[in-house]
Amino acid sequence: MLSKWCRTEIEVVNRMTEYLVLLKLDKKKLLETMGTLRDLPRKPISGIELQYTMNVLGTWDVAVWFSSDKSSDALDFISNKIGKIQGVVDAFPVATFPHIGSTKENKEESA
Repeated sequence: MLSKWCRTEIEVVNRMTEYLVLLKLDKKKLLETMGTLRDLPRKPISGIELQYTMNVLGTWDVAVWFSSDKSSDALDFISNKIGKIQGVVDAFPVATFPHIGSTKENKEESA
């Protein structure tokens, strides 16, 4: 049987890299573009798992949160899927690195 520490390490190794893409939309096509983004399937292309879209305030209009096995798949998704949606004016991808194992819940479990 694996120890709790080993299970956590295996989960971290198998976790896909998460990406956040900030999008600037054409104001004339805002609602149509947001609808298209919301209608994307959970797995829009091979190697990509879409988590969710969200409205954001400020410089950017919408954000798309997704996971990918490979950075090349992530870049392909951004440029060939997201970038070709009518109304997407600009995209700013951000690689994210979640803090695994340092949550309050995990600390309480180990006590």
